[in-house]
Amino acid sequence: MKAKLVGIQPIHFTNNSGEEIIGTSVYCLSEDENVEGLRADKFFLKDSQKLPAGVQVNDLLELSFNMKGKIEKIEKSK
Repeated sequence: MKAKLVGIQPIHFTNNSGEEIIGTSVYCLSEDENVEGLRADKFFLKDSQKLPAGVQVNDLLELSFNMKGKIEKIEKSK
């Protein structure tokens, strides 16, 4: 899925169970035939999964998802 990166937010907190959550929320816009205009999505990347080096807001990304619907791979689109 091609998406335009519109926001990046670092996340670091402890949930009610005492588990430490570290990662990044990524906000993207993409085209969807079921939506008039652009569709906005928010994805959570675990700390072990990083954005490609040099990616900035307004860059185009290629997102690949696994069978469970989680992001498997992120590449900067050209």
